Order: sequence, then structure tokens, then C-alpha cells
Amino acid sequence: MTKGIREYTNARFAKYLPQLGDLGAAGFRKKVMDGVVAKFGISTASAATHYNHSLKMQRLADPKSVDGLGRPEDKKGGRPVLNPVTVVKAKSGEVVADGVSRGAAEIMIAKAAQRKGVAKLAIKEEATA
Repeated sequence: MTKGIREYTNARFAKYLPQLGDLGAAGFRKKVMDGVVAKFGISTASAATHYNHSLKMQRLADPKSVDGLGRPEDKKGGRPVLNPVTVVKAKSGEVVADGVSRGAAEIMIAKAAQRKGVAKLAIKEEATA
């Protein structure tokens, strides 16, 4: 029964995105998540995980369309990075960001790949002995 939750959440997110201004941020989140909870019988916490993924993907595709949604970057403090990685320029090895989460690194890499004239980025893999 869990198959298709992510796709359903993404579709629901896209469906209600034009109504974001009318619903407000909290109303929009509730509208998307309530439908997912009802259709799949999952917990609100589980629906929130899928909603957050949809938000992350939309931020990559069109950041302006979701402006104001989610926790502001300056309010995300207090969550420690458990397995920090280093983001480097793929050709030169020059460090772009150090000590970021793997998820944040993957977003940086994806954004750089979308922009023309920006160096390709990669996660520096540490050699294990």
C-alpha cells in the first residue's frame, strides 16, 4: 500500500501550489498532508516526510514558487550534522563547502548542475584505511 505515496504527494503538492497565496503556508501544508494521510492511512509524521521531500524537489525546480514555505535557513540551527561531507569542484578539487550534510551537499551539486558556466561539483569521498 505504501507504493505511490511519494508520487501522490508530489502531484498533490503541484495541484495546490497555485492556491498557496489563498491557503497560506500552514493551510497549504495541511491541505497536501491531509489528503496523503486520508488516502494511504499513514501518520501525520510520515506525511510530513513526504511533504518535505516534495518541497525540496520544488525548491530545486523553481525556488520562487515556494518562497516562504518551510523553516527559514537561519532558524534551522540546533540540528547537528551527523556525517558531514566536503563539497569540491570536480576538476580542481577546490573546496566549496566543508562540514555540510550529505543532503545539503546533494542540493548544492544539483543546483550547480542546472546553472550554465558553473563548475561541476562533487562530494569528496574520504579514503578509508
